This record gives sequence, C-alpha cells and structure tokens, in this order.
Amino acid sequence: MFKVFAFLKRNTALLSHDDYRAGHVGFHCCNSRRLRDIRGYAVNIWANAPLAPRLGRLHAEIVRNEPAGFLELWDGFPEVWFDSQRSWTGAATPEPTRAMAGGLAVDPDWTLGDGPHLFDPIPDRPTEFRSYHLHMDEHVVVPVERPEHKLTKLMLFFRRNPALDDTTFRQGVRTGYAPLWAQLAGLHGCTLNFRDPDQDAAFRDFYPADAWAFSDEGRAMRRAFCALWDGAIELHVDSVEAFVAARSAPALHPALCAEERHLFDAHWYVEVDENMIVMPNRGAAPAFYYR
Repeated sequence: MFKVFAFLKRNTALLSHDDYRAGHVGFHCCNSRRLRDIRGYAVNIWANAPLAPRLGRLHAEIVRNEPAGFLELWDGFPEVWFDSQRSWTGAATPEPTRAMAGGLAVDPDWTLGDGPHLFDPIPDRPTEFRSYHLHMDEHVVVPVERPEHKLTKLMLFFRRNPALDDTTFRQGVRTGYAPLWAQLAGLHGCTLNFRDPDQDAAFRDFYPADAWAFSDEGRAMRRAFCALWDGAIELHVDSVEAFVAARSAPALHPALCAEERHLFDAHWYVEVDENMIVMPNRGAAPAFYYR
C-alpha cells in the first residue's frame, strides 16, 4: 500500500479550529472520498481538550522533548491509502460516479476548490494552500477493531536518537518497541508509521513541478517540519483514563520507558478525533467501486 499523511493548517483568517473541523469533515471529505482508486481514508483532528493534565503524573515519564508549538503547525491530518504511488498520483482524475439523466457520468459539480478557503492559503497563488504531504511506511502491529462506540485515538510521535543509524533505529522500533504495545490492556489497535526520508515522495507527480510544494519556501518549511519527528504510532483505546491505567502497568511501563530512552531523542502524544471516511482495505483490490 502507498500511505500518505497530509498535515494541514486551517485558514486562520476565516476559520476557528472548530470551523475547520466542520468544513473538513462536513464538506471537504464528501468530495475527497471520491478520489479515484482510494483504498482507505481517515481524517484526524487534534482534540480540543489538553492532553497533559489528563495524563497526570504519567506525563513527565512518557513525554520527552516535545517540540514547542507543534499543534500550531497543523489542525488535522488525513491519512489515505492507495494500492501504489501510481494510483496515488492519478487519484484526482475524475471518474463517473454520478447517476444523471444519461446514466452514470462524471459529476460536473465535483470540486476540491474549497481547499484554499479551508486550509492555509498561499499569497499570490489563489488555487494553492500549504500542506505537509508525507509518504509513510506502515506496519500494522495490532489490527484495529472498532466497536460500535467512539474510541480514543492517541498519536505517539517520535524522533530518532541521533546516536543510532536509520537502519538500526527502524529495526529496534519494529522488533523491540512496537511489539510491547501489543501487550497494552484494552488496546483496540496499533499501527506503526515511519516517515519516508524522501520528503518529496508524496508530492512528486501528484502536484505540478511549479507548485508551491517544490518552491524554496515549500521545501524549507517541509524540512523544518520533518526535522521534528521521524514516525508515529496510532493507538486506539477506550479512553485517556484507560490508557493511563494500562500504560502504568508494572510489567509494561519500565520496558517501554527503557526502549524509549534507547531509541528516541523525543516522544510525545497528541489526542486526535478520528473520522473514518473510507474503511481501509489492504487486501486485493475489489472488482467493483469500493468506498
């Protein structure tokens, strides 16, 4: 699968964080879910309630070197799944999805034109907006099983210990650290994501060569954002309180802390509201229109 995280900042001149939430989930997703050959689509928006007070004393033990102002850089991030980079780069190609008087046709009203109003616009580029589209290397640690009630989703962001080379680091996270999370009581799912070192991978061929993303400013902003983190783990639990109790377990807590001290230079949590728009299907592509 080709998986992309797209970190997006709201248009602060027009929208509050909650306005952005409504505009993204309430309208934008209705159009972007129709991207050609999409195989999964979730939109994560940082939760309004601060997380640190709810973690209590555990916060000081499981958070280290959190970047100042991290949540000021984005309001939400979609994650999308496609079969390949080729299917991702062709995703904006219109396809017939609307039944009309003459049969199934390309919808003349289909649009992603709300983007520059919803997201952080770029001066003098009226059709573009700032974003951090990043290709992710995904590893499912525990498949997500969603009950018929809202789960709490925590994003654990991490940055590599510079004393470790990238290969040793990734091997350590995959084989030593991530499997420990499978022991967390009450866990409904765990997904490990490494950020692709190629910061252009999700932009290349998806946007034209003269797009803002490939400008000096665009690349500089992307480098600064990517310098903050190297990967993220998605944790699905019943509540923050349940997470605190499970993460504090005597048999698990010291082991996770030891791995974190060895592997990471920084690690911190963000609670997000997950909106599942298209349920991920990582199996063989179905022979019918899949949403």
